[in-house]
Amino acid sequence: MFYRAKTKLRKHYFNYACRKILDTPPIGAKTGGPVILSEVSNSDVIMYLVAAKSLYRSLGQGRIVLLLDRDCPEKNLGIFEEHVRPWKIIRVEDQVSDRCPRGGTWERILTIAQLVESDYVIQVDSDTVTKGPVPDVVGCVRTGCSFMIGTWKRQEIEPVTVSAERVKNSLSHHVQILGEQRLTDLDGAEFLRYARGQSSFAGFARGSFSLERLEAFSERMEALLGKEKWAQWGSESFASNFWVANADKAVVLPWPKYASYNPERGMDFDASSFLHFEGTNRFKHGVYVKTGSSVAAELSPRNFRDR
Repeated sequence: MFYRAKTKLRKHYFNYACRKILDTPPIGAKTGGPVILSEVSNSDVIMYLVAAKSLYRSLGQGRIVLLLDRDCPEKNLGIFEEHVRPWKIIRVEDQVSDRCPRGGTWERILTIAQLVESDYVIQVDSDTVTKGPVPDVVGCVRTGCSFMIGTWKRQEIEPVTVSAERVKNSLSHHVQILGEQRLTDLDGAEFLRYARGQSSFAGFARGSFSLERLEAFSERMEALLGKEKWAQWGSESFASNFWVANADKAVVLPWPKYASYNPERGMDFDASSFLHFEGTNRFKHGVYVKTGSSVAAELSPRNFRDR
């Protein structure tokens, strides 16, 4: 209870510190470019605007698709219409499949599986900030190359046999580790690839997978791990990693240029162009607030350039 109360207070402070994002110009209405998808909870409006506008500043293109709860307040919808001019609004409750888990952000990858049929899709979480240029991402969009954020330096997409071998002696019960241990049990494993990335920021090339293939993959993993385990938080991220890695062209973005903020890793986050502020690390040392408020100031009418 204390942790939840402290987190809520810190989010209020973030919203206050980054409120200037509401004074910045809207994202330009575009008819082409990649789809930029985000699932946004009702309490994360300011966070999302910082994430979306800072990324768009560096991409200079794209169409916004929002995945929202059905009870999203009209006030929030008005802010989204004013600031990001969404191309589509999709309701979380409509994105379900009897062949996949429910919740745990599975509605997000189900949506991607449908959108990717005709478009390049970038998935970006609300708790992210694009601090500087992202030429690697721009290049991936231009060449139709899928991408993911990695977790260590010089990480690459690798055969699933390598991924499974790395964790074969792990005693962890986390669904992602257990999933990696069973990758070689998938049909055609000798041709499959994987990398332990994150679904917080990922690019999916057009046609790189489909809803049918995702559902079949989910059913197979459920059979291998058990229904209860496969339904746990983290299985969607595992699925995202798998489908990015098995695209015809796929890369792990260079770390720590694109990274999740973790002060215990001793890395120079000042050198990062893109940061994900997840979970218990989000508000540590005030870095998220400082980074978000700095970007909001940079995006002011005096500095913002809509490409």
